Amino acid sequence: MKLHYILNFSKKYFLLFFICGILTVSLNGCWPFRIGLENLGRTITGEPEKVPNKNRNPIRDDVKFSALWAGHSTTLVQIEDKVFLFDPVFNDVIGAVILRKVEAGLEIKDIPKLDYVLISHAHMDHMSIGSINDLDNKFPKAKLFFPYGAEDYLPDYDMDMVRLRTGNSSALGYIGETKTYGEVKITAIYARHTGGRYGLDSYLWDVPGCTGYIIEYKGYTVLYSGDTAYNEEAYKVIGEKYRINLALIPVGPCQGNCDSLGGDKHVATRGALMMFDDLKADFMIPVHYGAMQYRDDPDTPMYVLRDIMEAEPHYKEKVRIINEGEQIVFEKRE
Repeated sequence: MKLHYILNFSKKYFLLFFICGILTVSLNGCWPFRIGLENLGRTITGEPEKVPNKNRNPIRDDVKFSALWAGHSTTLVQIEDKVFLFDPVFNDVIGAVILRKVEAGLEIKDIPKLDYVLISHAHMDHMSIGSINDLDNKFPKAKLFFPYGAEDYLPDYDMDMVRLRTGNSSALGYIGETKTYGEVKITAIYARHTGGRYGLDSYLWDVPGCTGYIIEYKGYTVLYSGDTAYNEEAYKVIGEKYRINLALIPVGPCQGNCDSLGGDKHVATRGALMMFDDLKADFMIPVHYGAMQYRDDPDTPMYVLRDIMEAEPHYKEKVRIINEGEQIVFEKRE
């Protein structure tokens, strides 16, 4: 970690931690501290549930298109000879305060190759500095993508660091910057969320820095939405522009009602299905549940999703609910 990063962190965020501490005590504010306090007992004395039979061979020569959910939002996608990893968080304790309910279903040591690492925003449950350090040590020739505004929270890496302009407005058509590497195209797309890392920095300094992604390679298109709220126009526009094979969409946290659109920063289960409908994707894998206990059982969004799918069975063939560490092979090589 570079010295300038450490000094920048210490000067800029000492005040933030002080304010968060005061708000936590006096106003029950600053959600990372509040959730941390609520999880303190588990974090100190507990350990996450183990994942049996982890996939030790996540990248295969006979696969054309697959996706492996490691837990929370961390997802590994293989398209032919290229490997993409979204929002890598492999540590048992997230943000130094929240113990995972279930350990990550994939280990970095078992990933044999990696071409692209894509960060949607700098929040601690999506951008683990420790996990990225480990990936950088193992895959220094990979490319690390992040949205404009997240660079203030990243140290320098050997990986090629690629900053993308976001598409977080209707004026931009909900499409941001595209980078092309041979046949691989990576595009930033709309996300309605926040930048920053520690909660209040998003508001005190109006920090930008959240995005979703579209990956296009060898005739396959994958959408990873990142954290986002539902937008009745944005995802229809994106669905018209791209022929999406797989959409990775968050289903929580639900803030008390999962069978709803969600709040102004996170889509809930019903809203995730509406996003899926708007995108007209072939398949959806739900993410952003199961690991972190905000208030309710972290699996509540998935329970509600199963109930909706029972009541509306046309989703059953397209929405794939998988366990931590489980991999879906959508197409094999002939």
